[in-house]
Amino acid sequence: MQAHKYLLAILTISFAGQITAQVAAPKATTSTKDQAIKKTESTSTQAKDGVDKVETTVKDILGDKKESGATSNPAALFITSKTSFSLDAKDESSTIDFIEWKPKNGEYRKYTQPIRISEEGLTEVYYRSVDKVGNAETPKILVLHVDNTAPRVSLVPQEQFFVLDGVPFASKNNTYTLVAEDQQTGVEKVQFNVNQEATKVYADPIKLENGGANVVKYSATDKSGNSSPESSIIITVDDVKPTIEIVPSFPLVDINGKNFQRKGNVFYVNATDKESGIKKILVKVDEEEYKLYVEAIAIETQGDHVIKAMAVDNVGNQSDVVEVKLSVDLTPPTSTIQKSAEEPKVETPAPAATTPSK
Repeated sequence: MQAHKYLLAILTISFAGQITAQVAAPKATTSTKDQAIKKTESTSTQAKDGVDKVETTVKDILGDKKESGATSNPAALFITSKTSFSLDAKDESSTIDFIEWKPKNGEYRKYTQPIRISEEGLTEVYYRSVDKVGNAETPKILVLHVDNTAPRVSLVPQEQFFVLDGVPFASKNNTYTLVAEDQQTGVEKVQFNVNQEATKVYADPIKLENGGANVVKYSATDKSGNSSPESSIIITVDDVKPTIEIVPSFPLVDINGKNFQRKGNVFYVNATDKESGIKKILVKVDEEEYKLYVEAIAIETQGDHVIKAMAVDNVGNQSDVVEVKLSVDLTPPTSTIQKSAEEPKVETPAPAATTPSK
């Protein structure tokens, strides 16, 4: 019997006709970096160097295995149910009578139209051809992993957002991780863009450089080509530090270059932040530790003192430290009285003027 040569043509509409070869039965994965993609680039309609070249490509992908059970860890193609396969065969002698195929647990049927597999999961397709004198090809196996479910992807900030009126605020130092999961074939890539810039493949945590509102869009694609819907979030970066002041209830009195407080004086601390708002105000007097400001500060100890204050907003921005130096004088003045050494002089009033009689 003359040797026969057969040609299998595999056509897929997934990813512009390219087939991805990976290990069978993958586990759910989380991806943040690109993974290598193996691609087959030859089909029966593209072959120009003869049958042998195409047969070698098919053998490398599928393995030259028989239906009788030699199927230990064959390479699997990751596809969706939109992917179709066509079968072709050649016989240089008595020519091809028909081609047939069957699913893993089904019966052989004659090939008449492109093959599609709708059921998700790992499966096998057996195929063979028969010539017109009855020679049947040893069945070959195509191992498929059908995945129609898009991956899920979420954005996770390193520091939790502060939400004000439904708007998430964040510090300029915050970073953001994109976490993607796929329960079938695994995540192939995650991509994102910030403020309508060019889309990038996610590799390292994202950092937002611009103050104000930033729009982050992101999505993920699995190894079968399913892409998640594009998600977006508006993150307002607060990079403005609060302002703060210390205000006495009575103006300080400058005496010889020193500021003295009036008796009964107290000090109020006011802080403002027009972005995420004030989270806390911290104050200290002299060598004390900083503590939360809750009420006006009163200093009733004789001597020189320093009041310091700072504010922190709701995303962690810290104000400049402000201070007031003052002196407290609690010692009242003293006065004396004493008798003068000389008697005080008593002035005699001048006589009244008289008018001479006529």
